[in-house]
Amino acid sequence: MRYRLTFTKEYPVKYVGHMDVVLSWTRAFRRAGVPLAYSAGFNPRAKIQVAASLPVGTMGSAELMDITLTEPMEPDEILRRVNATLPNGYRLLAVEAIAADTPKLQASLRQAEYRVTVETNFSAAEIQSRIEHLLAQTEIIQTRIRRKREETFDLRPLVFDIALLEKTDADAVLTMRLSAGQHGNVRPDAVLHALGIQNTWVQTERTKLIFDI
Repeated sequence: MRYRLTFTKEYPVKYVGHMDVVLSWTRAFRRAGVPLAYSAGFNPRAKIQVAASLPVGTMGSAELMDITLTEPMEPDEILRRVNATLPNGYRLLAVEAIAADTPKLQASLRQAEYRVTVETNFSAAEIQSRIEHLLAQTEIIQTRIRRKREETFDLRPLVFDIALLEKTDADAVLTMRLSAGQHGNVRPDAVLHALGIQNTWVQTERTKLIFDI
C-alpha cells in the first residue's frame, strides 16, 4: 500500500540535512506503529521517497513524500499517530492513499515556489527594476560548484517568475517560481545573486511543489 504525505519542515529543524530528515521520519513511523515496507538485500531501507530534498537552511511548508506499507491503514490514523511522535519542527498535514502505479514524485517534479525574505537597503522601485531586467534577459550565465567541480550554466530558462511581495525599511519579501527536479534545478540564492542582492541575511521557505502528472 502506497500513501502520499504532505508535511512541513519548520524553523527549529531548518539546518537538519536531508539524510537526517529521512531518519527522523523513519523513527517517527516506527514509534507510531506504522508498518513501513523495507527494501530487500544486505542493508534494507525503509521505502520512503521524498519529492525533493531541501537545501540546508531552507524551510518547507508543503513538502511531499511517498511511503509504502506492508498492510493498509486509514490515512487519518496515520496522521494522528505520526503527529504524536514527530520531533519539534516537523508536522504532518495530510495523508492520502495512492495507487501502486502512481508516478514517482521525483520523476514528475518540474517546478517549486519559494518565499524569500532578504535583508536589503534597496528601495522597492530598485528591486522591481532589477526583477524586470532579469526577466527580460534571454541568457544569464552563472557558475556553481557541483561534485567539487566548477561549472557554468544558464540561469534564465530555470526561472519562471519572480515578484516583490513586500518591502520594509530593512527587508524585502520575494516570491519565486523556479525549475526543480531531474530536468533542471536551481536554488533561490542563485536568483538573488543574479539580482545583485547577496551576502546578506536570507530566510527561505519552499511553499509549493509543482508536478507534471
